[in-house]
Amino acid sequence: PHSAWRRGREVERYLTRLHIAARFTTPRVLQSPRRPPEPRPLVPRARKMSAPPKVGFLGLGIMGAQMAARLVRSGAQVTVWNRSLAKTEPLKALGALVAFTPREVTTSCDLVFAMLADPQAAMKVATEGPDAAVAGIAARPPTAAPITYVDCSTVDAATGEFVGNAVRAAMVAGAADPDKGGFLAAPVSGGWRDCRDGTLLFLCGGSRAAYDAACVPHGLDAMGHKRWLLGPNPGDAARAKLMLQVMMGNMVGSLAEMMALSKASGLDERAVLDVLSNSAMGNPLCTAKGKLMMEMKYEPNFQVYLQQKDLRLALQLADDLGVPAPISAAANAQYVRARQMGLANADFAAVRMAYEAEVPPDKESETGELN
Repeated sequence: PHSAWRRGREVERYLTRLHIAARFTTPRVLQSPRRPPEPRPLVPRARKMSAPPKVGFLGLGIMGAQMAARLVRSGAQVTVWNRSLAKTEPLKALGALVAFTPREVTTSCDLVFAMLADPQAAMKVATEGPDAAVAGIAARPPTAAPITYVDCSTVDAATGEFVGNAVRAAMVAGAADPDKGGFLAAPVSGGWRDCRDGTLLFLCGGSRAAYDAACVPHGLDAMGHKRWLLGPNPGDAARAKLMLQVMMGNMVGSLAEMMALSKASGLDERAVLDVLSNSAMGNPLCTAKGKLMMEMKYEPNFQVYLQQKDLRLALQLADDLGVPAPISAAANAQYVRARQMGLANADFAAVRMAYEAEVPPDKESETGELN
């Protein structure tokens, strides 16, 4: 009996342990298992788009129109001005805004380029009257970004310094920091096709801050493929550009003389030009301008009156420095003659015509265009 009682107690303990274990291991069927969270649909977050840079352009001549078009295609918001409003229409069709005064451009834009015909035009557009560019600079609110004014016109050193000083004075009057942005002289080397293709060369003079502000994808980098900061003053750029114009004007003037003498000698002008092009003296400029001279087709790329103006400025510089320049003086006389023949707005290869006829006594041609 004792052993039976013991076995009964063991069975009871076993069943008790089994019951307790069951209470902690039996799943609670009323509670559904937790599901992993479903992925939320990916909604693309709207990107905060920055406003396009505001760039201005003053002067839409043969060169300026192509330069401004490059800036429009760079993605900038471009505002253009030209003395004759009709020349703004092609740029407007590309997406540019049109201003009625230079002041409107400099008031609304942080980077402004000017491409004007001569020193008188550059000074008038920049500094003369209540609608001038400097009036807009002075009227900019203190909270506006620093403005950079870049003059790409070919002018003398005194004009560059005058316009630069006026821009800096206007910045001070408008409570802007003249050490941020400012004035940059940046005359170009190249023709309208180089403008179109973005392959201009820029010869720059001015502060490092102005140079850096201009050398951006919506600035000089959109219009040219090489640039130099030649010194801290606008006059440094002006003088360097005139050195190139002396060489170009004299070279094409000499080419015209060679072609005229070849013709008078009874030589085949085409053969003589081919010999020149294949000699050590050959260069693309003489080859291209020589072809125009033979065909007598002078559709303007760079006009006679502009080349003559540049030689005149170079001769003035030579006189100021006491440097004789007889070759440039002789070449300049032939460009003056071409102007007197009514060829002021023809390509400067038309200097060839100065060797062909006498000047009509009342045929002097002057251009009154600012740009």
